Amino acid sequence: LANKSNNKKYKPSLFRATWKVYGSRYYVIGLFLFIYTTCRFIQPFVLARFTRYFAPCSNVSFTEVIVLAILTSAFPWIMFLTRHTTFIGTSLGGMRLRCAYSELIFRKLMRLSMGSLGKISSGKIVNLLTNDVQTIERLAIDGHFLWVGLLETFVVLVILWSRVGITILLAIIYTCFVMILQMIYGKCIQLIWTKRVRKTDLRIKLMNEIVKSIHLVKMYVWERPFQLKVERVRRRETVYIILQSLVNTVKIVNAHAFPTTFFLIIFGLLWYRRAPFDTDFFTIAFVLISYLRHTYLHNMSNAYTNLSQYWAASNRIKEFLMCDEYNRSNAIAYHSKTENEESDTLYINVQQVSSNWEENSSFELNNISFSACGGDLIMIIGSIASGKSSLLMTLLGEMPITNGKISYSTKSRLCYVPQESWIFSGTIRENILYGLDYDVQKFYRCIHATALNIDLEKLPYGDSTIVGDNGIILSGGQKARLSLARALYRDDDIYLLDDPLSAVDVEVGRHIFEKCIIGKLQFKICILVTHQIQFLKYATKIIFLDKGIQVATGTYTELLQSCPAFTHWTETITHKLRSDSTSTDTSSSQLNLSPPTSKYLTPFSLLQTDKGSDEKENLLLALADKPIQKETIESKRTGSIDLNVYIRYIRASGCGILGLLCLFLMFAVTSTTFLLVNWWLGRWSNSERIRYGSTNIMSNCSSMEQSPITNMSNEEWFKERDKNFYVLFGLSSLSVILLFIRTMIYFLSCHITARSLHNQMFNSLLRAPVFFFDTNPIGRVVNRFSKDISSIDEKLSDVTYHFVDVFFTISSTVILIAFVQPLSLISMVLVAFIMERVRRVFTPAVQDIKRLESISRSPIYSHLSSSIQGIPMIRSYGAQQTCIQEFSHCLDQHTRVYSIMLAMNRWLGMRIECVVSAFVGFLTFSILLTYQNLPISDLSLILAHSFTLVGSVQWIIRLTVDVMMQMTNVERVIEYIDLQPEESPNVKNLRSLPPQWPIGGIVFDNLSFRYSSTSSWVLTNINISIQPNEKIGIVGRTGAGKSSLIQSIFRMAELNGRILIDNVDTQQISLYDLRRHISIIPQNPVLFNDTIRINLDPFGEYSDIEIWNALDEVQFKPDTIDGLQQQVAEGGSNFSVGQRQLICLARALLRKNKILVIDEATANVDHRTDELIQLAIRRKFVNCTVLTIAHRLRTIIDSDKILVLSHGQVMEFANPYELLCEDQSHFAELVSQTGDREAAHLIRQARRAAMTRHS
Repeated sequence: LANKSNNKKYKPSLFRATWKVYGSRYYVIGLFLFIYTTCRFIQPFVLARFTRYFAPCSNVSFTEVIVLAILTSAFPWIMFLTRHTTFIGTSLGGMRLRCAYSELIFRKLMRLSMGSLGKISSGKIVNLLTNDVQTIERLAIDGHFLWVGLLETFVVLVILWSRVGITILLAIIYTCFVMILQMIYGKCIQLIWTKRVRKTDLRIKLMNEIVKSIHLVKMYVWERPFQLKVERVRRRETVYIILQSLVNTVKIVNAHAFPTTFFLIIFGLLWYRRAPFDTDFFTIAFVLISYLRHTYLHNMSNAYTNLSQYWAASNRIKEFLMCDEYNRSNAIAYHSKTENEESDTLYINVQQVSSNWEENSSFELNNISFSACGGDLIMIIGSIASGKSSLLMTLLGEMPITNGKISYSTKSRLCYVPQESWIFSGTIRENILYGLDYDVQKFYRCIHATALNIDLEKLPYGDSTIVGDNGIILSGGQKARLSLARALYRDDDIYLLDDPLSAVDVEVGRHIFEKCIIGKLQFKICILVTHQIQFLKYATKIIFLDKGIQVATGTYTELLQSCPAFTHWTETITHKLRSDSTSTDTSSSQLNLSPPTSKYLTPFSLLQTDKGSDEKENLLLALADKPIQKETIESKRTGSIDLNVYIRYIRASGCGILGLLCLFLMFAVTSTTFLLVNWWLGRWSNSERIRYGSTNIMSNCSSMEQSPITNMSNEEWFKERDKNFYVLFGLSSLSVILLFIRTMIYFLSCHITARSLHNQMFNSLLRAPVFFFDTNPIGRVVNRFSKDISSIDEKLSDVTYHFVDVFFTISSTVILIAFVQPLSLISMVLVAFIMERVRRVFTPAVQDIKRLESISRSPIYSHLSSSIQGIPMIRSYGAQQTCIQEFSHCLDQHTRVYSIMLAMNRWLGMRIECVVSAFVGFLTFSILLTYQNLPISDLSLILAHSFTLVGSVQWIIRLTVDVMMQMTNVERVIEYIDLQPEESPNVKNLRSLPPQWPIGGIVFDNLSFRYSSTSSWVLTNINISIQPNEKIGIVGRTGAGKSSLIQSIFRMAELNGRILIDNVDTQQISLYDLRRHISIIPQNPVLFNDTIRINLDPFGEYSDIEIWNALDEVQFKPDTIDGLQQQVAEGGSNFSVGQRQLICLARALLRKNKILVIDEATANVDHRTDELIQLAIRRKFVNCTVLTIAHRLRTIIDSDKILVLSHGQVMEFANPYELLCEDQSHFAELVSQTGDREAAHLIRQARRAAMTRHS
């Protein structure tokens, strides 16, 4: 809306847009608040007139006092009705605004360019939706008090001016000073909050990275450095929180001490001028200034703070909204068909396209040109970091084009399958459908084409299995095939596939190529990035890239004949095994396109073949009759918060129960001193009334009350006034000093507690078992560290302080009223009984609804985190609206619960205030009917306090609810603190380790392995022995249990049986000692947002020379002058997947352990780089035990032994050449599936390796 304004002199404004949409509704709510404020102005005059009735020689009649008593009793009812109407209106309005801002941010996220997304951390985006959008809700609730505070100040000062004249002038200056200070406090808090929230962004981003990479963190034993890193960021964040508390302390002291200081100035000037005053002035001034105190301390103060935070947050949100957007139409044209074109012609034309991520980027695609039409298979090849993935990003319009153009046929739809599979938390079926309607035949055709049907048969819940965040329960190959199945189901026109075959074994890869790429996609345009050279001959066109340059383009035969670089590339890979010209035949006869066997049967294929087969019918039933898995629900306690939660919160501060009692004592003493100030003011004003009433005002009254004051001489009287002023000054000074001390100590204690809880929770999380992370979405975990911790940092300390303060204020007020008017004790007991009954009903319900509200936030953050990772693919599908609708659904679910919570708060508030308003009426009439010659000042004091009591009770109700709701955040944090660790923190080895342990011998003794006590065994009865320094290749179909075997070595979950390393049972030593002695190169390369050096050596154990040597060994060189200090973007996004894998390889080289595990480490690099890396591994780890999982059989063909796994069991374990010599060998079958030439080469390699070992 702001951008559409015709007035171009203004910059786009989020506030103007918000006001234009919601401003009119906000005006209407303000009318009710105006009525409430007007009643506050009238009320003290009615009270003063009412108390005048009890003065001697009063001119107030009994009839008038009855009317005044009715008005005095009625005002609280009118005020609380208008106030609660205002609160429910502003609360619901704030909730709507928060939802609108959240939706606005998410919609913008779907439009962000990849360049902009790379500059914004995921932590900042989460923080925008966690904390920043909350500022508009808080401002909407308290925003009206900005003008109400000014109006009240002006009216109060005018009223008091009319009473005491120019004496009020200095007090007016002081009041203006207080208001200016409120604004200054707000500005200070804005500056501090802006800096603090940046640290919060960083902390949440770190949490995101750690939780996503927790498997790697645990296997590398990096818990401690990450714990120190997060705690360091947390300390910096806490510095700003403490600064904010210091400002808040001064603000509270300034506002809380306002009435005392105001009266000290007024009475001090009256004392200095020796001017008289009466109880009417004291009554009116006391009530009005008490109202101003509440406004300054709570409403106006909160309004200024929230306004300041809103400006800071709105600037951050506006900065995000103004980021560059993805716009494919700027560089990609969709052309209409010419008359000569057929109606279904499909094509893509790339003409001299150059592109890069940034203007000064060291990498750029240069002058890429090619074209394709329907049925073409384009393969893109090249070494790592040659620009293959960047070319796909350019075709999608994600990577900005600097020159040239790309054109597509009209209405052609693109579909992208990324190298790193994007899987969201949901069922397998939901991941494949992704918002489309379910078509059973189409669904199972896609499953068959990607060979997922076998996996679904093994899964207990079939396609209704919930895969978890990022497909945590799936293997790398299963995730790749699931991502490919989703793309097939969409049935788009142009497919961009980024190396999906590297993640699967030979058999599955061949099946996918046959059934999917040249099967289901045979009439589509398919652009495939691949390192699988055995399939190059089937390409319509090959694009050979090197460092962003298009080296050559053509068919396989053409490139062999005309491109020496391509010839050298293929010769290096095949060891000069040339293919003859007939090998370029692209007919399908070269591939096995026979009808599907029962191994790959699906319901669709069954429908097309013989239906009488029992095997087919059983398979169909097995796929159709799987039970539906229910999503793991976040745990939620019920009922009232346990007392233990409060005790643990107190203990976290370090002060203990005794310290808490001392702090409460300070609150009690401070409240008492403030009450004594008011009592002394009343006593002084009563003395003034008696003195000057007897000599001036009521000299003709025959019933004048007798008092020693009336008989004092002027000199004695002025000495009495001096004493009154000095006592007032002393009490006022003491109360302000105590107020500052207690406030400072309290907030510091709260921040020590918050920091302690955060560190305890994070420490507990790092030591939680892996299964916890497998079953809890990232958003659920991040929710605890973002929203819950933020609430403990800011809200809990604030609401508990004001709760304790108001509690002691109410307590002292009740004691005062009971002392002056004992009859009121009857009504107080009744009020207390009713309030307790209401509390018993309300407290469990509101705490449960708060827990539900906290739980309903988690899906929002999970969906947000998942969407950030999958933006390119979501946009390639054109599924932005589907993603937005899912976010809106999560937001609506949270809003339903939140709106109920708001309604419950008003329910409680109105019922309690009804009771308190009735108490005020009872007190008023009890005074009228049972008056016993009390001092007028005491009557004025207790009635004035009863009026403020209504507001105080209303405020403590709100604070009580807030404290209970905020304590649910503490409860949720403690729930994570109490997580069962995977190992006791103080565990000691049951046996001592030899100095040189381990040498490298590994024995699996009847090993079974599963990920939790409730899941099925994924490995069963593994019995193998590995000698020191042996090189073991581990093969098997995707999902056979290869990665699970590695997990068992690291004791990542529950073991049954034993794993012996050099005759040491791994279950008898600590996880730290076990894991730090084993190196791993993981399947998914993980980098953290830090320097290359920190990614390689977080402990600082190695020199720069050692690190450079490791990088040289793996053929990796940083491409900037920063060298090892080159910054790694979040998730390593500024490096290709292959480069990330090289850095992970360098990590293993540095650690120099005797046992190395390689889990598909070279799947995403080209064959030449793979062989160079394997050569480095063989040279560097010649005296080490190496376990290698690989789908490329060349990688492990020269191993000492091959371990073949299937369905979690050992099928074969022997020398590779011996296995190849056996006709029925599973390994021999795998080798034969690579093709005749490749199989012959593998056999020669195995024979050569066997002969070398024997010699």
